[in-house]
Amino acid sequence: MELCATPEPVELDLGLLAFYLEVPRHQIVLLQAYFELYDGVGTVRTLEGDRSIVSVLTTPSQQADCVSVLNAIREHVQWQPCREVPEDKQLRP
Repeated sequence: MELCATPEPVELDLGLLAFYLEVPRHQIVLLQAYFELYDGVGTVRTLEGDRSIVSVLTTPSQQADCVSVLNAIREHVQWQPCREVPEDKQLRP
């Protein structure tokens, strides 16, 4: 998977942002583990396991730290921004 630019967050609510990423299926759990190490920076949710699409939820105050974590783990987790923002049925009406 080719490494691309930093994703742009999508504002889901006044205090909630989401980064939508494509991650190789075998690395999704690793991505989740990294974010568990950085407690409070972001939460990883798998949206479409068959297409390997995840969201990383964060707050505006943690946005810069979340981007820093994503960039720091790039050599271990080969994520890229989603080309299209998926429908997030769990968070959007």
